[in-house]
Amino acid sequence: MNLRAFLQPFVVAMTLGVASLPASSQADQTSRPKTCLVLSGGGARGITHIGVIKVLEELHVPIDCVVGTSAGAIIGGAYAAGASPADIESLITQADWDLLLSDQPLREARSVYTKEVEREHLLSAEIGTRARGLTLPRGLVAGQHLQYFLQRLIAPSRGGDFDRLPIPYRALATDFENGRLVVLEKGDLAAAIRASMSVPGAFAPVEIDGHVLVDGGIVRNIGVDVARELGAERLIVVNVGTPLMKRAEIDSLVNSADQMLRILTNQNVETSLAQLRPDDVLIEPALGTLSSTDFANGYRWIPAAETATRRSARELATFALAPDAYDAWKALQRVARTEPLPHHIEIDVAGLKHVPQAAITATVGAVPTDVDATIGALLATDDFETVKGVVKNDERGTTLVLEPIEKPWGPDYLRAGIQLNTDFAGDSHFLVTVDHRATWLNTQGLEWRNRASFGHINALRSQLRIPIDGARQWFIAPELSVSERLRDIYLDGVDAARYQLRDSSGSVLLGRTLGIFGEFVIGVERGQDTTRLAIGSAVLPPGSLTTGVFRAGLTLDRLDNLDFPTHGYLLQSDLRIADGALGSDKPYRRWSTEYSAAFGGHNASILLTARYQTARSSSLPLSQAFALGGFLNLSGLAQEQLLANDVAFLRAIYRTRFLHGNSLVPDLYAGVSLEAADLHRPFDPLGTVHLFSGSFFLSAQSVLGQLYLGTGAASGGHGAIYLTVGRPWP
Repeated sequence: MNLRAFLQPFVVAMTLGVASLPASSQADQTSRPKTCLVLSGGGARGITHIGVIKVLEELHVPIDCVVGTSAGAIIGGAYAAGASPADIESLITQADWDLLLSDQPLREARSVYTKEVEREHLLSAEIGTRARGLTLPRGLVAGQHLQYFLQRLIAPSRGGDFDRLPIPYRALATDFENGRLVVLEKGDLAAAIRASMSVPGAFAPVEIDGHVLVDGGIVRNIGVDVARELGAERLIVVNVGTPLMKRAEIDSLVNSADQMLRILTNQNVETSLAQLRPDDVLIEPALGTLSSTDFANGYRWIPAAETATRRSARELATFALAPDAYDAWKALQRVARTEPLPHHIEIDVAGLKHVPQAAITATVGAVPTDVDATIGALLATDDFETVKGVVKNDERGTTLVLEPIEKPWGPDYLRAGIQLNTDFAGDSHFLVTVDHRATWLNTQGLEWRNRASFGHINALRSQLRIPIDGARQWFIAPELSVSERLRDIYLDGVDAARYQLRDSSGSVLLGRTLGIFGEFVIGVERGQDTTRLAIGSAVLPPGSLTTGVFRAGLTLDRLDNLDFPTHGYLLQSDLRIADGALGSDKPYRRWSTEYSAAFGGHNASILLTARYQTARSSSLPLSQAFALGGFLNLSGLAQEQLLANDVAFLRAIYRTRFLHGNSLVPDLYAGVSLEAADLHRPFDPLGTVHLFSGSFFLSAQSVLGQLYLGTGAASGGHGAIYLTVGRPWP
């Protein structure tokens, strides 16, 4: 989906004088009663309004005004702005609803930090932290992508006085402060539509003229009275509202809240329908099991709305015009769809509280020229909830004014994630990770990043990130970290000993972000590494080491999806050189590089991974040993069953989607993996080890992250069944 196309709804002048119409057409236009089309809300069910409009055009029924609520505001607003039913249907059916109903850019275009926390098993949801407590986002979706989709849907119209649209139009919203109906009749047309469909809790409210607006369906899902106020003498009312759930369906907190909203909506619908007159036509399509949240499949029910409208053909016949008169009316209603490029792009920073003008200029340049690149760069800073776009025309030509909106729950954030793994044979691990990020501690963009984990690994890391250039690409990062974990040593396949590993260190890193694709760091580290026997015989001598290490790391992440990738690659390389010159008691060289590449489509894909890890000729301390074993990391073996100084590992994963879900049922995948590894100088004194393994698994998205259920088998008769919540350990 091209954001450039979304951003540029421009005015196209059309001059079609009524005086040029045939005399019979003019008579038809002036003598017939004024007809208003009233479209209800209903979420994804509202997509079927397209079917009603298609049949109205077939029957030569002209529309003199449109009143829409929520989804009805979307379809009605596009039609009132001059779009044909075919254009509306094409845009709706081709839309990527997974993207439209999210605020994140495509993963390839996200920030380095966002990709990093995802790799660290953290969920994408953010919570703001302030002195008075935690602050949640205003809604699950701020509408970044939806905003520009709506602008494209109504293009080239922008707004102004909605009476000046090809068909006069009203969008209905609810004032979130006092609960009163707000009739939107002028202003930014896309913003009015967006306000009308802002279901509380799901979409962030929209502020217009000092009012905080949410879904109009709460107080007026069918605007019969508003249509009368527009002077309508006859109404065509379309009700696609969601029916109440049965007792057995109200089985959760979410469903209970949904039922309350349905009750409020249905009550005002009953009141509105009671106001209909004998000459009005009510159309209620049979939409069966179509959910109000199933936007991806809503278009499949358009034929049902067409059928329902044709059933009312006899009643609608009295609304129709003769063919020549209708063609003349439609010529006035249609607006050519053109989307020229703007002559200028400006950034409006007047409303920013934390991000300074200098940072914006350093990020997008003093004179931005590319719309997509500018918006992408702004969103990739992680500072903004959305970027609004407004078009102005003056003597300089067409100017697109972009207004970045800072996250109202910022500038300090919390994220969390959980990881659970069991093989149902006593080898179980869990990890809870919490990430804190405080931004804009000074005007240069100083950040304080903290990350803590509990469970399989207890760790705390605190880092200051000090930018040394205006674009925040170069940085210095002093860091303190402490960690404690357990690591088992297997001898001849038997768990022989368990060691407790403690590590504390301080480091200073110099780094550079590589656009939105990755990061490179180098630096030095000093610390203490302690090994203590917890259970079993002393396979390795316990002790404590002082470490002095030179570090270098490179990450390039261009995968489109971390869990179900279809294209792109991920490269991670890490080098640690412990040397006596840096104060290290035990010199060693440790280098790890892993490269993964994905190929395929949304229904089937292959992910190929190659990993090479070596200590060169040195011997690694237990805390730094390379580990293999566990789901997708030599499946069939226990977690980290094999430890070695040198590892070569290959893996191929094939995934296929066998169930395309919706908002209630997630997509379900089946997958198979083939894995092979060579281990040299393993901690188990059997010598060089060559192993093959494979797995079969089912996977889906859960509220806690990815969910995997699989079985694996490895050379030597090893086998295991795995249940993993969150991404499997590498």
